Amino acid sequence: MKKTKKVIKVLTDTLMTIILVCGLGFIVAYLAGIEPYVVKTGSMRPGIEPGSLSFINKNVVYDDIKVNDIIAFSIPTGDKVTHRVVNITEEGFETKGDMNDSKDGIVTTRNNFIGKNIFTIPKLGQLVNFIQTVYGKIILIVIIILILVNGFLSDVGKNGKRYKSE
Repeated sequence: MKKTKKVIKVLTDTLMTIILVCGLGFIVAYLAGIEPYVVKTGSMRPGIEPGSLSFINKNVVYDDIKVNDIIAFSIPTGDKVTHRVVNITEEGFETKGDMNDSKDGIVTTRNNFIGKNIFTIPKLGQLVNFIQTVYGKIILIVIIILILVNGFLSDVGKNGKRYKSE
């Protein structure tokens, strides 16, 4: 029984640490102008799979973008797209998904340019999408509550007083 409690404590402590570190990492990145976007389509395969989390640096200077850079931009529907720059013209950047046969047909200008992709994490976007659902939020809240309750209860002795765990 004692061993089981220790395993549960280690697991909950590890999970809480991961949640806190990830949360702080996202906050620091956001404050630095780096925003995550979930990749929805396979247009950038094989390099960027659908369900990946793409981190876009919004502080990159438009004029510093080069051919082969992967950028994020808005399209007229309001959606955001992450594609590769294949040509630079006087009007702006011509882009194309790596899997696509033809260019996007949309010129990325200063007005619809968002930023440059700096890295992606495969499959993490699927988790982000799930957490944004009602069930995902409920599960996340329940996990956090269970971790907090377990942490509190593991530090309370039989007589109700707190003690230091070994």
